[in-house]
Amino acid sequence: MSVASPMVRALIEAVERSGVARQDFLGRAGVTEDRVSDGSERFTLEEFDAIQRAALDLTRDEALGLHLAEHASEAAFGLVAHLVSHAPTLREALGLCAEFSPILLEDAHIIVEEQADTARVRHHFRRLSARADRMHAEFAVAGFLRLVRIFAGPKARIDGAFFEHAVPVHRHEYHRVFEGTEQFGQAFTGIELSRALLDARQLHQDPRLYSLLRAEAHRTLDTIARGAGHADRLKQYLSARPPYRIPKMDVAARELGMSVRSLRRRLAAEGVSYRELVQATLEEAATHVLRSPKRSVQEAADATGFSDATAFQRAFKQWTGVTPSEYRRRLPALF
Repeated sequence: MSVASPMVRALIEAVERSGVARQDFLGRAGVTEDRVSDGSERFTLEEFDAIQRAALDLTRDEALGLHLAEHASEAAFGLVAHLVSHAPTLREALGLCAEFSPILLEDAHIIVEEQADTARVRHHFRRLSARADRMHAEFAVAGFLRLVRIFAGPKARIDGAFFEHAVPVHRHEYHRVFEGTEQFGQAFTGIELSRALLDARQLHQDPRLYSLLRAEAHRTLDTIARGAGHADRLKQYLSARPPYRIPKMDVAARELGMSVRSLRRRLAAEGVSYRELVQATLEEAATHVLRSPKRSVQEAADATGFSDATAFQRAFKQWTGVTPSEYRRRLPALF
């Protein structure tokens, strides 16, 4: 289970806002700038737990989870935040949170229940350490309240803000944020509100943008569910381009939203290099042409960016161990 880098970046923003230098925080948390800046990076829950504790230690702000939910920009949470903010109604926005929260935090579940005149939003998440767990709960519940007010107006009230943990020393901050509706030592973490508020509509909702964002969220969630590695993502990226226009590694890394160093490290962790993936992509393009008896070796060379057929034949033999002609002769036996 893992946490997406936007969650870490939002926390860095909150830490910097409190006056702590970014490098001091990254050093204390044991996180490199490369990992943070990589939009596709994911951190283990254990890593994120340590990052949260480092933030609490350095800022000396035990209410940091509340303050993060109050002041973080929507842009900090990327695709999910943009999608939710363009939902037609609060009901649908909460449903999107439930459906797509794994994009930001895999091991968390949001459940929306409606009964009579009351609605309840419950947030379940894996526990690791008491302080970080409390911070997580504060962030989630204050985030639900913020979402309610985005749709129902800044003066909208909830009926209850519920926390499983005991009364904290900074209870006064809870009272300020939740206006006396906070309750501790409860059976769940979440909020209760009037069911009628779920019908509150988004004033600036853009149906076309909403549709595009939702489609992208589904693709992202599918990728996470499949556990596609960076090598798979890069292979898909390379295969989507004409072989003769495959970019250099720095261009590919930039278009995939990461640094060259991060891409190289991730590929190495999966036991492959950029060069090997490029070679595999070119080999697939070449063999696709060679399987057609009506197409020439020169066409295979052209398709893979070789202007010289002789150079292509040498490269092809390095890739496959046979020449293009030998490959073709073996086709009946292979297919």
